[in-house]
Amino acid sequence: MNEDKTKRHFAPRTLIWSEMTRAELARARDANALVLIPTGSIEQHGDHLPVETDMLLSTAVSELTAARIAETTPVIVGPSVPFGFTPHHLSWPGTISLRLETYVAMLGDIARSVIDSGFTRAVFVNGHGGNSAPLRSLTGQLITDGYAVGMIDYFQPSASDYIPLLKGTLARAGHACEQETALMLALSGSESAALIEKRIGGLQPRVIQPWIAPGYPDDPITDAGAGWAAIFHADDCGYYGDPAAATIENGEAILEVTIAALARFLEAFARAPLRLGVARDPAKPGIAQPTVQEGQ
Repeated sequence: MNEDKTKRHFAPRTLIWSEMTRAELARARDANALVLIPTGSIEQHGDHLPVETDMLLSTAVSELTAARIAETTPVIVGPSVPFGFTPHHLSWPGTISLRLETYVAMLGDIARSVIDSGFTRAVFVNGHGGNSAPLRSLTGQLITDGYAVGMIDYFQPSASDYIPLLKGTLARAGHACEQETALMLALSGSESAALIEKRIGGLQPRVIQPWIAPGYPDDPITDAGAGWAAIFHADDCGYYGDPAAATIENGEAILEVTIAALARFLEAFARAPLRLGVARDPAKPGIAQPTVQEGQ
């Protein structure tokens, strides 16, 4: 029997939407459970990480966080959305990208299905940087349409906690970087972890954004905080960061602060009386029903 941890769920069955029956889901709905919807991508992650990395990390972090908060905040984890908006990786085999309009339409239908079935609040827990801007735009539309659906990049609440833990030359999250590699080491079974450790040996740090052509000294995009797709062409190493600096031990430390910070956010998100919809009558503001009332 395969005991590789990357091949199973990371939370009890009663927190996993896809493993529950319709009656169990109805009870979760009636308990006003917050629904987490992991979003990721299937895309190249250099030669050292699997193409499922973003999907696996968003799913694992969502499930582990749900298990942590379940006693105080009713929560379930919806089915993972594996495909994302990632055309900037299409130069490499293994990448499967949806077009922007397809991605937004699919996520919108998923969110509306969850809320229309009676759940009052949901949040996309995202693991792919290319999904962030589309998700922010989509949730803006959903919220004004009356659907209480937010989004969070799983690594954002913990940025100030995990960045000081990084040992390599890029002190931030990148792509197939030290942070992602360390998390994959921590979440993988021994065989997969050993393979990743072997592959990262000797990889050189890459601290210049992939959108800059080799040899060019300046990066006006990063300097100005401007926008440009992180193009990974076929001549590219496929990563941005310092994956060789990753270790299992550091991955476990990064995972812990990631879960802790996301748990704090989700508990606060579940309780917050958030504005919702379009309310032109000042006497009747739109407020989304919290999944947990204050005092509970």
